[in-house]
Amino acid sequence: MKEVTDRLGAFRIVVAAALLLSLAAFAGFTSPASAAVLPDPTTPVVLVMMDELPTASLMNQHGGIDARRFPHIAGFAAHSTWYRDNVAAGDFTGWAIPPILTGNLSNRSTLPTNAVQPHNIFNLLGTDDILHVHEELTEMCSVALCPDGHQGEATGETEANEFVKAKFHNVDIGSVRQWTRTIPAGDNTLSVIHLLLPHQPHRYTPEGLTYPGGPLGFTVSSHNDIWEVSDAGVALNQQRHMLQLAFADRLVGNILEKVKRNGDWKHAMVIVTADHGDNFDETGTRRGANDRSIAGVVNPPLMIKYPGQTTGQVSETPTQNLDIVPTIAKQLGITDLYPTDGKPIDELSSSRVYTVSQDFNNQMHVTGQQVREQRQGVLATMKRRFGTGPIWKLGPRPDLIGMKPGKRAAKAGARATIDNPERLDRINLTRGPVPSLLSAVVEKVGDNQTIAVAVNGKIAATTRTFEYAEAMRFGAMIPPSAYRRKNNSVAIYRVGAGNRLVLIKQSR
Repeated sequence: MKEVTDRLGAFRIVVAAALLLSLAAFAGFTSPASAAVLPDPTTPVVLVMMDELPTASLMNQHGGIDARRFPHIAGFAAHSTWYRDNVAAGDFTGWAIPPILTGNLSNRSTLPTNAVQPHNIFNLLGTDDILHVHEELTEMCSVALCPDGHQGEATGETEANEFVKAKFHNVDIGSVRQWTRTIPAGDNTLSVIHLLLPHQPHRYTPEGLTYPGGPLGFTVSSHNDIWEVSDAGVALNQQRHMLQLAFADRLVGNILEKVKRNGDWKHAMVIVTADHGDNFDETGTRRGANDRSIAGVVNPPLMIKYPGQTTGQVSETPTQNLDIVPTIAKQLGITDLYPTDGKPIDELSSSRVYTVSQDFNNQMHVTGQQVREQRQGVLATMKRRFGTGPIWKLGPRPDLIGMKPGKRAAKAGARATIDNPERLDRINLTRGPVPSLLSAVVEKVGDNQTIAVAVNGKIAATTRTFEYAEAMRFGAMIPPSAYRRKNNSVAIYRVGAGNRLVLIKQSR
């Protein structure tokens, strides 16, 4: 393997060139979008990689980050450069995470391990930097550099997809918090985390409480990732995704706050991204990349706070996750980086066409125009499904949230059978789990009908009916704050025009 850069030597080269570079800076070459800061090999680097996050999920209808729903990521965007049209290197973790760490395309036949892909950021910096790594689904950091990692958990696997599936587990929040608490302070540090959120299964509220899934826990075919529900059912899944994203936002906020407490914020290079996205179009696959799922699947966020940057920018530079390592290397003054498919961001061409790895070793080509056009469609669908309100008001009738229905006439013959009603009897509102996903089977209520759910006398959620598992059902996301510790009452209504509510079920 090529020798790791002698960063001290690189620093001497940088110092010798500093006078010339500073002249350019004073001439106005100060845009963070161009990484226009003097290279510094001591720069602390923090890289946060989330999972299954489309850029559109973070956005409001005005093209910005929705600060009411995701205040921490919005706050980070206000002090960093947001590359809004960023494209993933692949549509699955096994060939999407490694390119972030190497700068090179990967595929199903390339195992996501240090042994197979030794040209990676850990080997590049590990001999000189203090490494702080939380990497659970790939093994790109060697045992020598990450002795407390998760290596050797998928022996015998020969393909990247099966390798990752063998290692997959639900996110361990305790280990994420431990990694966050122990982010090292000071120069020459590289902190990397693969945060397995908002990746399904969706089981977290924005507050960090867990909830059981029940019959509607996961409504996607397990063998081919095809949606098995209509638009109303997919909307419920997307709502749960966004609620879990709000919890991820909180965890990212904790990471950023730790960097600030360490005293490294001004000097650090902080990167927030995700491996790929998720597709909430009921006519397509949930995660496979194709010409119709570009905005959902291959437009993950990329935000970089460059050293010294204090003002946020939105950049139309056609970035790809492949560009992260080359951009870090340029900031650190590394002049002999191994060959990469990506480039430093300030060297990218505006006419770039992205290459994205797909399953079965296929590739597709994507343009920035496709990303932007399809994202507008995704945002329009989100507005139709959820409105534009805060995170606990997502739904077809957010205007009804908080309303006291009072006494309403019942719909003749209609009924609703709540799944696992015993969960409403006694709730630990501090530690959970909480019955935030309240689901039911309804009779004499048609498909795609708007439903309002009142908890303890106030409407707490609105949703729609859909057919699943040979029954008409609905699922409603209830905020924990709507519940009491015990003896909760629930009323279910069909919503007509205006505020017309027809009672379907009244409990207690």
